[in-house]
Amino acid sequence: MTQEEAFLAAMDLPDPAERNAYLDEVCGGDVAFRQQVKDLLAAHFKTGEFLDEPVGKQMGVDLAAPIHDYFVSRHVNLLGDIVEDEKKPEDEPEDLHFLEPASRPDSLGRIGHYEVLQVIGKGGFGIVFRAFDDVLQRVVALKMLAPAMAATSPARKRFLREARSFAQVRHESVVQVYAIEEQPLPYLVMEFIPGESLQERLDRTGPLEVTEIIRLGRQIAEGLAAAHATGLIHRDIKPGNVLIEGGHQQAKITDFGLARAADDASLTQSGVLAGTPMYMAPEQAKGETLDHRADLFSLGSVLYVMASGRPPFRASTTYAVLKRLVEDNPRPIREVIPEIPHWLCDIIEKLHAKKPADRFQSAQDVADLLADCEAQLKASGKIKDFSRIPKSRRAVKGADRWKWVAALALLFPVFALAMTEIGGFTHLVRGRQSASDGSKGVNARQMPQARPENIGRPADYTNTLGMKFRLIPSGKFTMGSSQKEIDHFHGLTEDERLKGMFQSEGPEHEVEITQPFYMGMTEVTIGQFRQFIEANPKYVLGDDIWNTSGRFHSENNPVVQVSWQDAFDFCKWLSEKEGREYRLPTEAEWEYCCRAGRSGMRYCYGNDDAELEKYAWFSNNSGGGTHPVGKKLPNAWGLYDMYGNAFELCQDWHDLDYYKSGSVKDPTGPLGSCRVSRGGGWKYPPMYARSAFRSWATPHLRSESIGFRVCLVAPPAAL
Repeated sequence: MTQEEAFLAAMDLPDPAERNAYLDEVCGGDVAFRQQVKDLLAAHFKTGEFLDEPVGKQMGVDLAAPIHDYFVSRHVNLLGDIVEDEKKPEDEPEDLHFLEPASRPDSLGRIGHYEVLQVIGKGGFGIVFRAFDDVLQRVVALKMLAPAMAATSPARKRFLREARSFAQVRHESVVQVYAIEEQPLPYLVMEFIPGESLQERLDRTGPLEVTEIIRLGRQIAEGLAAAHATGLIHRDIKPGNVLIEGGHQQAKITDFGLARAADDASLTQSGVLAGTPMYMAPEQAKGETLDHRADLFSLGSVLYVMASGRPPFRASTTYAVLKRLVEDNPRPIREVIPEIPHWLCDIIEKLHAKKPADRFQSAQDVADLLADCEAQLKASGKIKDFSRIPKSRRAVKGADRWKWVAALALLFPVFALAMTEIGGFTHLVRGRQSASDGSKGVNARQMPQARPENIGRPADYTNTLGMKFRLIPSGKFTMGSSQKEIDHFHGLTEDERLKGMFQSEGPEHEVEITQPFYMGMTEVTIGQFRQFIEANPKYVLGDDIWNTSGRFHSENNPVVQVSWQDAFDFCKWLSEKEGREYRLPTEAEWEYCCRAGRSGMRYCYGNDDAELEKYAWFSNNSGGGTHPVGKKLPNAWGLYDMYGNAFELCQDWHDLDYYKSGSVKDPTGPLGSCRVSRGGGWKYPPMYARSAFRSWATPHLRSESIGFRVCLVAPPAAL
């Protein structure tokens, strides 16, 4: 008896004890033969256990198992199959006996008119190849049923059902099925997507920018609308089932293996729990009849993880996840990422309504809304028309209460002023200077007062590269460090102090910023700098160490390994491209922005060194490299990474006596041939991250810790 014959016969025995008794009989003492048949059976039942096992048994088995172990460790291959172990495809030899001899040296073999080039994914259910179509001269993906599975009727039917469901949907946001073949084994021919999954993107970069969330969300919604138009419900929308095409960054939905017609999508009919708990809809978890709105809840969870970097319903066990999904609301996104706009949170909240009737009623509605948001962001950098955006349920519920609060708030200053004038308390306060409390970040001096030149300008601006800028008001501040601060960090002796050593950051002196300007909210990123490189071919001549792989590889990491001259050229190119004046900030402007206009403190928040970890990546917490920008707390003016991550180049030449003029324009002094850099970096201790610390770099020096930030000279009021 062959392995296949023993396997098929055992498959017909529903009871495990009967299967074991049968194997004892047919295998005799042949241990190796028995193990091979058992492996085939195990592969078959593992493939279907998540789809076919009753929910009660699943939850009974996995009640105490971490959800990471049960779901996450079963990583998903390029086309969505669950891979049952953590081995890479190349770790084990494949049984490719069904392939015909190869006709080219880089091929594994042929099937029909397809040259099989590479194994790109596998699981107990099947295997996925990258192949070349000799007829149409294009690269394709072949998703093939495993030989052992192809011999069983249930597996073959499931495979063909998936293929036919998949093939019905034709849209640029859905991976296209070109053909379905059944010989020598069932396989489908699919569009090959070079790129990564959305899950891989999130693992690599963390939370995405709002514009990217809206663009990808709109594309996913459009793909769902196309599927729903054919009567299909996907039932497993999650980041792992969304591929992002490398060149055009087009999102494409894949893995319609769980898809069902709308009249057949219920737990009560199938008796199984299908989907991924962290992303499924509440009615899906409860086993109720589903319609297309279940996919919209899952889309809300995908948007949530793109915005926050974490799934909305997390817990340590499968049961706990499902319980949270049904009973609880996820943590508000703005508690995780404060800069996510309210309107985007409101859209996600609408999608996350527990009752399907309270959600958007079609994927096309969601796609149209996100397209409108995308157009507004592209046109002006912000949303101006909120008429189509749903109101937050929590906000509507509390609206009447807050009307009374607002009314009282308007009247309170009147009563307060009257009481303080009667008691003479106002004059007492006016006679005092505000005190500094470093531990709580209380300002030592008043913030800059409103001036005519600051009025009438938008607070934020986003340029065509997606760089975000914040309006910085004109005003005065105290620049530099006191002698006490310098002595504390440099440990100066009296002799060193008399010789003027380490005086480059002191003494303190008042500087006035006479005109408002716009400062980049983050350091220039690799992705932004890449656009400059691509427009300037001279920079690609083996000189692109800024694009070093590894720790600096993320598109959202600050660009480093760039010189002052590179940064200057970037600003010049950007100015010509945008028709606006961009430049590096003077170091007076830089320190003004770093302090957020405040004076008398070591950091923007106060003097407590222990608090710095909340604002900066430096030697203690960086892990040996830069990090994506904007992941730490911003300062009071909404600027990120002013401390740590990468040293930032300034416009000025370095001068030990910089304080005499506040902003040196000409090279003088012992370090006059160097440019100033500020803010500390990922591999330096906290003392280098202080607001007043100054460093320097020659104009052509490139270092793995030096990057830059750009400012935009304030244009007229209308940007």
